[in-house]
Amino acid sequence: MLTDLESVGICHLTLCLEEDNTQDHPRFFQPYQKELPLPEKEEELLEFEPDPDRIMWETRAMELFLTKQFYKCGRYAAPKYPYNPPPSGGYREIGDYKLGQLLEAAGFNWYAVSVTDYWTGNYPHFKVMLESDAVGDDRLLRGEIMTITDLMAVRLRTKSLHPHIVAPILVVSLMGPRHARVLEAEFDGKTLNIRASKLYDFTKKNTDAAQLLTRYWLGGACG
Repeated sequence: MLTDLESVGICHLTLCLEEDNTQDHPRFFQPYQKELPLPEKEEELLEFEPDPDRIMWETRAMELFLTKQFYKCGRYAAPKYPYNPPPSGGYREIGDYKLGQLLEAAGFNWYAVSVTDYWTGNYPHFKVMLESDAVGDDRLLRGEIMTITDLMAVRLRTKSLHPHIVAPILVVSLMGPRHARVLEAEFDGKTLNIRASKLYDFTKKNTDAAQLLTRYWLGGACG
């Protein structure tokens, strides 16, 4: 985990995804607003207590659960709302973007497991799901920061995105003991601003959090 962020030009800010706090809302990403089906088999995540010695097993289980929910909701919404389908959230191969190896397995394990962008429009915005072998707290994780900086560098080097000077990144970050949060990041020319949500607890049934993450994975771009 990284604590002395200001010395390396990083500003750690608050992000609030819930509607009752507009001051700290995301600046570059919007939630998909249409009605979506609820998660299925959520109880399977709760079959066993979290194992602190196998955090990556827990993050893998969360990743599978959320990925199925993202896919199901995308397949549901596209035909049901043909004039307002989800603008984002489709499956993409990480290798299609020449992103390099978004992982680390030397002493501290983390890796990017899924990415997505937008069906139409030349948006610099990008989304990634990340798993980290760490118990989450209020501090940013090494893997979160490295993933953000690597993705921004690649996006801004992409020929079709040269007119853009900002490449916002949304991270769905999975960690131990069985938690998730959302990060929104952008570089303003001087400082890397990373806004982090609270930790969402999946050691218990948390349908609201699963739906919130789904809406932001499928949602649009702004800013």
